[in-house]
Amino acid sequence: MPEAFAQTAIILSGGGARAAYQVGALRAISHIVGRGAPLPFRVICGTSAGAINATLLAVNADDFRLGVARLTRWWRRVTVEDIYRGDLATLARHSARFMASVLTGRSGPPRVASMFDNAPLTDLLKRELDFARLDPLIESAHLHALSINATSYTSGHAVTFYQGAPQISPWQRLRRRGQRARLAAEHLMASTAIPLVFPAGMIDDDYYMDGSVRQIAPLSQALHLGATRVLVLAVGQFAGQRPPAGPPQYPSFAQVAGHALSSVFLDNMGADIERLTQYNRMIDRLPAAAREMNGQSVKHVDALVLAPSQDVATLALRHVDSLPATVRAVLRGFGSTQGTGANLTSYLLFDRGFCRDLLAMGYADAMARRDEIEAFLEGEATRYLPLPPRELA
Repeated sequence: MPEAFAQTAIILSGGGARAAYQVGALRAISHIVGRGAPLPFRVICGTSAGAINATLLAVNADDFRLGVARLTRWWRRVTVEDIYRGDLATLARHSARFMASVLTGRSGPPRVASMFDNAPLTDLLKRELDFARLDPLIESAHLHALSINATSYTSGHAVTFYQGAPQISPWQRLRRRGQRARLAAEHLMASTAIPLVFPAGMIDDDYYMDGSVRQIAPLSQALHLGATRVLVLAVGQFAGQRPPAGPPQYPSFAQVAGHALSSVFLDNMGADIERLTQYNRMIDRLPAAAREMNGQSVKHVDALVLAPSQDVATLALRHVDSLPATVRAVLRGFGSTQGTGANLTSYLLFDRGFCRDLLAMGYADAMARRDEIEAFLEGEATRYLPLPPRELA
């Protein structure tokens, strides 16, 4: 195994249906490294829908190409019904119970303080993912660590649940921690529990929400798990959307929710990339002697960021009509089927046509940067610094 592979982590961020983009990029990377090549990332970190991609990649760590093929097949076939119940009866029942709890002041039944019931996703994950493979893959050094992020409703802490090599120690930082665990479907359900959209997930004796919420340092988990180089697959443009033509309109509920979700899924990652860029520039200017502090050395952290070249929300508008009629009506009422309100739709649009377009975009974007990816994965050059996407440079 190339030494650079052993030190390289991949971070798969959250973003609902947008996570199909990551799989297109992974498919391109599998072609770049070639048939029979080992997994280029022995540390795999995932959050929200990115955690599902991360786990399927990890349980196939002994065959990178097969893992990517399984991911591609999964995203090419996915439908709304695989992820959440969008039928009229379920939506009406959820709404009625939630409103009754609000109006009466009584605690509502579990799982109704959300727009959708994602119970079908639990069944899908248990069917598709063999978590029992993780320990043997870690013991055989095909995988160093897999992490899944979730946010505690009780403490507000961002928790990185990880399963990995025995030498990895848990960590504790301000409002975030790393906790060793035997990973299972409930960790994924917790990590994908977008507040108000999907019900809270439960791990042990605590309830959790989407791992992107309050994840103030999304790159740090990879370094705690032993990586010295990081590849980030983001799911949106860090610079934001272009304002529509014409006079501004009062923001709809969908615009408010869409910006809130974009903040959760993109802003912390963008800020952490900027911090890492500045850190690297500072380290590169230090003389060698100054890089040793209290017996520990500070090092440049190579990183590469891949993000969509096109606005994903605009792409989602082309596929709105493929949603179940009830879901489409709800989103239309929220103002999520037009203009910048489409961000909300793009996170919920588990549609084959939309996901296949994202797969194609991810593949094309990664292949367009083939030389950069090859140089990064080879790990020959020190101080690798095409770090931020252009809009963050």
